[in-house]
Amino acid sequence: MRIWRLTEERHSPGLDGEGARLWGGRWNSVGQPTVYTSDSLALAALEVLVHLPRNERQKETLPRYLAIGLDVPDELISDPGHPPGISSEESVALGDAWLRSASSLGLLVPSRVIPLERNVMLNPRHPAMVDVQVALTEPFVFDDRLNY
Repeated sequence: MRIWRLTEERHSPGLDGEGARLWGGRWNSVGQPTVYTSDSLALAALEVLVHLPRNERQKETLPRYLAIGLDVPDELISDPGHPPGISSEESVALGDAWLRSASSLGLLVPSRVIPLERNVMLNPRHPAMVDVQVALTEPFVFDDRLNY
């Protein structure tokens, strides 16, 4: 499966989960390293854009980003079928339990930005993390029309 990560150039490729460990996220609590990716580059871009404060969305103030395509064997990603609209408390509890279980390298989860689309969490502590291949790294610039 090809999955996508959009990351600031200075953090590339960002596969240690350190940012999520420090700050927590939709599917993990502080202290749990996780690598957030998406099943499409478009969704990865929206996930980054939605977290940028409006005053930072001006092209000249944005950091430099890289689009990183990762290849992960399909059998290493589980899909428990979490429903869209799950609460933040439930998603963190489910994500933390999955991370502790180390039952799979990746977990498909619904995006909050587009609930019918999927993000993929990766557990950087899983032994199969060595099977993740960086297939593509390209500079990424947000289109000017997205700055509002």
